[in-house]
Amino acid sequence: MRDIRYLLTAWGNWSGSRIGTEYKAAWPLVTASCDIRPMLSDADGETVDRAVGRLKHFDPLGYDIVVAYYRGKASCRAIARKLESRPDYITACLSRAEAYVAGRVAGLLEVA
Repeated sequence: MRDIRYLLTAWGNWSGSRIGTEYKAAWPLVTASCDIRPMLSDADGETVDRAVGRLKHFDPLGYDIVVAYYRGKASCRAIARKLESRPDYITACLSRAEAYVAGRVAGLLEVA
């Protein structure tokens, strides 16, 4: 499960560095020399993006939580406050969504 968290963190950084994930970067993005955030190549980013996109059809709440947590950098406690829910429920939804995305990414990589 730790690998999918790293992959989703890198996806959040990758998708946040573009106007929209449907557009490929036409130039290398300039980052600070001390920037050590995990990033993905465009091909890997698109694969994870497809898996997260499928999550929206399977579990809309899980999709919203994944996007808020990994792309928006919101904590589970802040998401729970916004949704007027308990943090442990949000954490459970996030874990379920991470497992779904891990399965979809594995399936997409087998096909490719």
